[in-house]
Amino acid sequence: MNKNLYNKVIELPDEVTTYLSQCFDAIPDSNANIEGHNRNQELRNSGSVTYQQLQRIDNWFRSYNGKKEDAPYILNGGDYMRNWARQKIVELQSGDESRREVGGDTIPDDVNDELIDDMGWLSNMNRTSKEHSSINDDIKITESLKRINEIMKKLI
Repeated sequence: MNKNLYNKVIELPDEVTTYLSQCFDAIPDSNANIEGHNRNQELRNSGSVTYQQLQRIDNWFRSYNGKKEDAPYILNGGDYMRNWARQKIVELQSGDESRREVGGDTIPDDVNDELIDDMGWLSNMNRTSKEHSSINDDIKITESLKRINEIMKKLI
């Protein structure tokens, strides 16, 4: 499902880049050896992130076991970046065109009273479990299914 999202470039909102700058400034003795330092600089300089990078950011936060006051957590953007990344991934995945196509093809329409009235003798198929169909109903159903199968074979 997500293959359509790979290599997609997402522009970082100004709020995110501003917050990353504040996080970077909050760690005055930061250097390239501290985890998150390079990612913070790269995100601020490019102003964008790829879908893969967004997933890596989300994964980093999910697997992070340290304290929220530690430099790596702050340099990676803290709770703000964690929430933004998760929200953006969900938004991108739910907006994926292939997912919409699949949902539209597989989800049936709601059944309402008007539709049941239009179904004719088929509307009687929705009966309680204690009722039993007559042999005539079974024959009608069997014949209809055979006819439908014949039509489908002609179409295919």
